[in-house]
Amino acid sequence: MAHEMTGTQIVTERLVALLESGTEKVLLIDSRPFVEYNTSHILEAININCSKLMKRRLQQDKVLITELIQHSAKHKVDIDCSQKVVVYDQSSQDVASLSSDCFLTVLLGKLEKSFNSVHLLAGADAAEWDRLCVKCQQHLSKA
Repeated sequence: MAHEMTGTQIVTERLVALLESGTEKVLLIDSRPFVEYNTSHILEAININCSKLMKRRLQQDKVLITELIQHSAKHKVDIDCSQKVVVYDQSSQDVASLSSDCFLTVLLGKLEKSFNSVHLLAGADAAEWDRLCVKCQQHLSKA
């Protein structure tokens, strides 16, 4: 049975404002291929881009999303189901346009089972992406 996602889209300006306010914990998940993540990513983002095998294990509930987050993080992550989760992949515009079998759909579905507030960052063009990375890194380096 397909999981119907209720996650919402978040725009770049809202994400920057959310990070700058510092009033809420935000878990950033970068679901792009590792090469793209390694080239440029939002500071503190966790890269989760799984193989077909990992996608199948997630679909079959053989691995928990919280375990995958901890395994993928460069450091211990405090996971709180009430924190906001923002997922980005640099090309997806909204949840409704995703195919039911793509990795991002599976990832969002599993996140929604563990977290109260899951959002997909609206795809950004290259210039907006660079601006977002700079703004987020400036904010997070001050924190």
